Amino acid sequence: RVIAQQFAWNCHYPGADGKFGITRPELVDEEINPVGIDRSSPTGADDIVTINQLHLPVNKQVKLYISSKDVIHSFSLPEMRVKQDAVPGMQIPIYFTPTMTTEEFLEKIKGSAREGKGYEIACAQLCGNSHYRMRGFMTIHTHDEFNNWLSEEAEYLDSDGEDDWDDDW
Repeated sequence: RVIAQQFAWNCHYPGADGKFGITRPELVDEEINPVGIDRSSPTGADDIVTINQLHLPVNKQVKLYISSKDVIHSFSLPEMRVKQDAVPGMQIPIYFTPTMTTEEFLEKIKGSAREGKGYEIACAQLCGNSHYRMRGFMTIHTHDEFNNWLSEEAEYLDSDGEDDWDDDW
């Protein structure tokens, strides 16, 4: 899931169980729980959330659900030729298949005006006074790298990271 908000992209991944956890508006906290995951639900404890960072495997069809928390945004992955409006109250599925890792892409654009700039997530809809700041980055990994990234993120959930902040109170 990619949930837009002024002025960020929240990326919500299902955990090892492959199921998205329950989200609740009253649990939204911009600092520690931007999508309002109920960590006490059986399917929510292992979910992963990133801000402005989308990680995907190469050569595998991706299905993203695009939505918005506030105003209409437009989720754009220019290098993938993907663009979809993010509308409050709707989850709109999009499909695409990345065919080149970020490393391969960076190698391919060497010597061009884009050299050193990887895959970008842009907002293609004027969404407020800080619209220009609403950008993120997409990293396309090999399958092993992607699985390693998921494992590292899952370890963070198990550690004393910010998701466990209330355990100390």
